[in-house]
Amino acid sequence: MVLKPITKTRLSEAAIEQIKELIISNNMEPGSKLPSERALVNSLCISRTSIREALRMLEIMGLVEVKPGKGIYVKGLTGDLFMPLSSLLSTHRETLHHHFEARLVLEPEAAALAAKRASKTDIKRLKKVMATFQENLDKNNLVAFIRADIQFHRLIANATSNRTIEILMNTITRHDFDGWRMTLRTKGRPLKTVAEHNKIFKAIAEGDEKKARSAMRSHLKGAIRNLQEAGFESAIADG
Repeated sequence: MVLKPITKTRLSEAAIEQIKELIISNNMEPGSKLPSERALVNSLCISRTSIREALRMLEIMGLVEVKPGKGIYVKGLTGDLFMPLSSLLSTHRETLHHHFEARLVLEPEAAALAAKRASKTDIKRLKKVMATFQENLDKNNLVAFIRADIQFHRLIANATSNRTIEILMNTITRHDFDGWRMTLRTKGRPLKTVAEHNKIFKAIAEGDEKKARSAMRSHLKGAIRNLQEAGFESAIADG
């Protein structure tokens, strides 16, 4: 495959598709090195910012790993694009367990604190990302949907005005993507996510700590149930 200059409006998303196609068409194995960031910029004729955004989303999808000072590498099997979700869940069972265990400890209380402390600016930002959710759901744009999902949870952490909670949430979202990408691959989950986020947002906007805590916990439990239905077994859901 020869990379072609990109002229579409959504440059980073077009770059994602071409890089994925490059990996698939060349049957690249895990550990294979991809063209450098500079080479991608030159081949695709887009900005370094767009390339970096594309690579960040490919990392979220679990397809590549960017090693500072070393290069860009194929991370998991390109079969990640085709592998049944049940197989992926089995492979990442321990990671997913830890992911949701941490989130169930942290996020319900973070939502309650956000309901207590959120400023008008915080509410405005959450409302804006909610609109982005619906827009990307309508367009069936899973990559942008995941990005909005992560942003929603980060904004809630920011609204707590607790720097430690912000750091913890940023760490989870930056380094533990399996929960997000696998949950949103389960049938009907994106639509449920929008509805559940609306409940969380409404509770925070109304300053209702109890409802915010409950809505967040229900949201996470719902994600776990969907994963269980897809083949992931975890004692977390019974806790």
